[in-house]
Amino acid sequence: MKLKISFLLFISFLNFSCSNTKLSPNEKIENLTKVSSLDKYGKTLSLKETLEIARKRNLTLKIKKLEREISTLDKNIAFGNFLPSINLVGNYSRLNDDVNVDLNISPLTGAIGQAFSVMGSPAIGNQFSSQKTMSSTLIEKSSYTYGINAQVPIFVPSYWYLYSARKKGEDISKLVENLTKKMMDLKVTSQYFYILTLESQENYLKDEIKSIEETKKRAALSLKVEGIMPWEYEKALVLLKYKKYNLKENERNLRLAKMNLLKSLNLNPMNNIKLDSFKFKKRPFPSLEKCILNSIGNNEVLKINNLNVEVNNNIKKIAISNFLPKIILGGGYVNNSNKLLSDPDFLNTSVSGVISLFNGFKNINEYKKAIRKEKIANLKLEKEFMKTIIETANAYYNLNKINDLLDIANLNLKAEKGKLKQAKAELSVGMISEEQYFNSLASYNQILTNVKKLEFNYNLALSSLNITMGISPTIKGE
Repeated sequence: MKLKISFLLFISFLNFSCSNTKLSPNEKIENLTKVSSLDKYGKTLSLKETLEIARKRNLTLKIKKLEREISTLDKNIAFGNFLPSINLVGNYSRLNDDVNVDLNISPLTGAIGQAFSVMGSPAIGNQFSSQKTMSSTLIEKSSYTYGINAQVPIFVPSYWYLYSARKKGEDISKLVENLTKKMMDLKVTSQYFYILTLESQENYLKDEIKSIEETKKRAALSLKVEGIMPWEYEKALVLLKYKKYNLKENERNLRLAKMNLLKSLNLNPMNNIKLDSFKFKKRPFPSLEKCILNSIGNNEVLKINNLNVEVNNNIKKIAISNFLPKIILGGGYVNNSNKLLSDPDFLNTSVSGVISLFNGFKNINEYKKAIRKEKIANLKLEKEFMKTIIETANAYYNLNKINDLLDIANLNLKAEKGKLKQAKAELSVGMISEEQYFNSLASYNQILTNVKKLEFNYNLALSSLNITMGISPTIKGE
């Protein structure tokens, strides 16, 4: 009864301990909120700081890092096949009795009995002659054996090709991790610029609402003096409500955009962050031919497919090596408690070999399978080669297009700035109404937002082109 009570108390203690280690959803969110790395950045985050946090905390990057470490361990495991394996062995057994054997000694006892009879001692001779068998202990009731043995491969070709394949697998994993980091940088940069675009868009939406509110006031006065029809006033109300809806929709999109960015940073999505403005600067980029050459030489996806071809070539060689003999050198030291042996310990060496003569055509089919997988890898490499060229050209021409549009937008912004300056001067002397001024201000802010969008798109397009060329998407100093 006491044992049962003690067991129940132990189980209760375990349950209590486990319940204390589990965190509630609110506690998990609080842990995401209290990130010490955010304290040093202050109230706002720059693009550089945002990327720094993402590289430290992004879950996808952490997974890729662990996968790369696993590939390194796989390579080390494959290398271990070349080293000797040393084992300490031991055995202890106990029987219910000694294991004895009876030896036939009648020829020996008969000869001894005859000898004693001749010597005049027939009684002693008869005693010896009557003994036909002798019992001897073969295995003792309890016995032990211990020793140490070692084996080292002398000729096992499959180990060489397996190690080579694992080494290339590690290289592939490093390229995948590096590519994932670049794609994460591009994603975070895109989310960062999208938030800035929505914030810029909010300004001209507010100016539009101010302009339409002035129009509504004038329409209300005109309706009182029957200067307009009631439906015209209602149209002004509808336009005002629609613009307010656009502003609310922009606010909702901004909130979701910040939540998505915080998710990429592995931070609490319910936080409200503020971002620094981004100082735009045009970057030079090479010609299309140079971009394609850079892509062919440095593109990670192309390198991964090329290494995959080499891995499948090693797999084919492993399949071929299964037809060859395997030779292993072995040896060891053994000590046992068998008292029948004059020397209970001894050393041994061995050289063993095995060659497969027939195993149900497994080796042949493995070889055929490896040949086809190698062909598939070569076809994928060829396909990726063409795809890389096309993607580089698309990214290059997209960057050129945005560059041209940005030049046009900047000229338009310059003209609109002069127009706004004139409207401000005309408003100050009463030449135009506030409605007309707010229309000019909204138009200017809209064009300014379009310029900001094109600047952000220019940076994203340049980052995409850099990724296709195997270059970091972020500019040094950003």
